[in-house]
Amino acid sequence: MIVRWMAVGFALWIAILLAFRFVGDWAFHEGPWGVPWLLLIMPLALWAITYLMLVVLRVTPEDRSEAASIMAVPGLLIGVYEINSFGFVFPNLDASLATEFAVLMFACYAAVILAGRTALTVRWMAVGFAFWIALAAAFAAFGNLALQPGPGGVSWAFLTLPLALLILTYVVVKIMGVAVNDRSEAATTMVVPGFLVGLYEVDRFAVLFPNLDPSISSEFGALMFACYAAVILAGIVSSRLESI
Repeated sequence: MIVRWMAVGFALWIAILLAFRFVGDWAFHEGPWGVPWLLLIMPLALWAITYLMLVVLRVTPEDRSEAASIMAVPGLLIGVYEINSFGFVFPNLDASLATEFAVLMFACYAAVILAGRTALTVRWMAVGFAFWIALAAAFAAFGNLALQPGPGGVSWAFLTLPLALLILTYVVVKIMGVAVNDRSEAATTMVVPGFLVGLYEVDRFAVLFPNLDPSISSEFGALMFACYAAVILAGIVSSRLESI
């Protein structure tokens, strides 16, 4: 199932990339009817598309959460590339829209994952909110020591933080005695609050992180994409490869 839904995910997010590349300047523009309009319509549309796809393809209710989560992973990986190479990927869009694009993607990834939920686990939503808010507080207090503009300023964090979160999530779901079949759902439930917190972080970057250079807001968004993908993958790995 993993390969099948990874392929579906890549097809979906690449199609969205191409749509923005060729017609994004028509729908995605600055001003009161640009990004806010997309923030209302696009996540809802993706939620509906994902839900209908799962129903039409006859995915069992107990498997829908994992299928939707796997679909989101390629989007997060593509999103890292889109944000870090925004001007090259979207030559038709103003470079200043990179941050707003990251905010929109946060909402879209959350919508796809939510479409696969049969029931949201309050426990893991609470854990997720606590975790991502704590991480935001850590960046607000000490982020200037690690994240700096320029070559290498954020790149080392891309190498270390997602790997650290993958290992941490893997260890946490095992230590907390989460059933093997529930670990993927627990991890992806943790990620959903991260999308919501991340959306606010990127949109209010200068206010929340006065110790960080405002020019790295889009790179920060890409880093968060990589972190969310790592947490989701940790749940999938822990669920599928219990013997590791």
